[in-house]
Amino acid sequence: MVKKGANIVFLGIACMLMPCAAQSDKSDEGVNPTISRNATRGLFSTNSAETMGSGRLSFSLIQTWYKQETGYRMTVNSGATPNTDAQIFTSLGAVSFGVNQFIDIFGSGAVYTTRDYSSGSPHSGIGTILAGIQGALPFPEASPFHLGALGIVSGGTSANQLDSNRADGYDYFETRTGYDFMGKVLESLVFGNESQSVKLHFNEGAVFSVESQKKTYILFAMGLQVNPHKMISLGVEFNSRSTWSDNTTITSDPMWLTPSVQFRTPYYMNVVLGTDISLSSTRDGVNVPPALEKYRVFGGLDFTFDLLSGERRAQRDKERNAAKEKEDMSKSQVRLRAEADSTARKARMDSLAMATKMKADSIAAAAAARQLADSLAAKMKQDSITLAETKRRLQEEMSKRSDAEKQLLSTGMLLLDAVYFESGRTEISINSKPYLNIIGKMLTKYPKLMIEIGGHTDNVGGYQSNLRLSTARAESVRQYLFQVAPELATRLTAIGYGPDKPKAENRTAAGRKVNRRVEMQVLNKDVLKEYNP
Repeated sequence: MVKKGANIVFLGIACMLMPCAAQSDKSDEGVNPTISRNATRGLFSTNSAETMGSGRLSFSLIQTWYKQETGYRMTVNSGATPNTDAQIFTSLGAVSFGVNQFIDIFGSGAVYTTRDYSSGSPHSGIGTILAGIQGALPFPEASPFHLGALGIVSGGTSANQLDSNRADGYDYFETRTGYDFMGKVLESLVFGNESQSVKLHFNEGAVFSVESQKKTYILFAMGLQVNPHKMISLGVEFNSRSTWSDNTTITSDPMWLTPSVQFRTPYYMNVVLGTDISLSSTRDGVNVPPALEKYRVFGGLDFTFDLLSGERRAQRDKERNAAKEKEDMSKSQVRLRAEADSTARKARMDSLAMATKMKADSIAAAAAARQLADSLAAKMKQDSITLAETKRRLQEEMSKRSDAEKQLLSTGMLLLDAVYFESGRTEISINSKPYLNIIGKMLTKYPKLMIEIGGHTDNVGGYQSNLRLSTARAESVRQYLFQVAPELATRLTAIGYGPDKPKAENRTAAGRKVNRRVEMQVLNKDVLKEYNP
């Protein structure tokens, strides 16, 4: 009943924060996923059913601390807890690797040290070492539901189990002295993409120990993860660990709440901070310790690297080019069909005209012929006058062209050298707008030109950051020109090239300044000859 009620509450919260509709674009390029203590996807203690992805390598370094507020010593089954005021420090290191799209492997190790700890020996040492594998079912990419499972083998190398009463203590699995086998079923509901989303994670599992005195433990965890921005992720988790037996008392066994926050930088690193808060009730009996101390705090660093990012980028470029070729072919087919229809209509009209002409008598035909000849002569004369006048006007118009017009119409390229941006920003400066007003009005004079606005950067900074910055700047110029001249909406496109097309060496400041630019390029250059007789 507890689990079912919690599921309903968590699902309701998710539906209020984000519409429970089909998942949007799931691309998470350039955004670090949130990492669990196993260096796999998820929150601190709750695993996600999402896998890391083929070729992704991640590392996790976590430091935890708690203080034993009240000390207990037990003689029954030799169970014990740390003494009063003992401080427990545990360091966790984990690594995972995405073998393919559906399978991750991972491993971790722990070390522990204590302060003001008088019970047991030693007071510090190597803790539990574990290895595991996680898999996910190949659901459709658009599905918001993910289902997976993981298996873990842990070796308890500790010389001292800090908390040996039942399965108590936050650090129970980090300071084990025996071997355990853990299995979990993982479910996740994902609404949105990695940048902005709401995620619900559920874990159900069991732990089997080779030690005869240790019982089988049931594990349950659920977490709500909210990514309000690509650089921050908020989480709250509920965890429980109870004995699989007839006398299980869920409320007094280990049960805790974990709020946490992960700050995701664009440099492959996450910073995680959080705390574990005990929800366990007091056990019945005299001198019986509680399952958990009131709280534990933790913090750490996560590192994640996509080793196949270059191959994935090449594949996306290949797919983009194939889509463009398909679109061009489709347009060509439409044009050919239109030309064929026009030819057929003209042939039918010519046939009707020919039949009408053959029915006319010869005198009328001769008169019509003379009249046609006169008309053609007059038309040719008028056309000659019109052509001469058109050439005269074009020459006059060409003499009045600005330098920008001359450059664009002669070379098909125009450097927007008076367009300025603040460093790292995409908003057009106010000083650039009068210049763009002139450019927009100029383009309306040449309605046949199809223009590409290209953004370019130097090679300072990350490649993806430069690519996004150049694209956003080009789009800002395109949108502003739409405001100046709305009729340009169907003739302008924007694209960011990042540092891929430098005009000068990036080794010097002057060269980098040249490379930071926004340019216009005529896409249908064959039209230029109409404006340059």
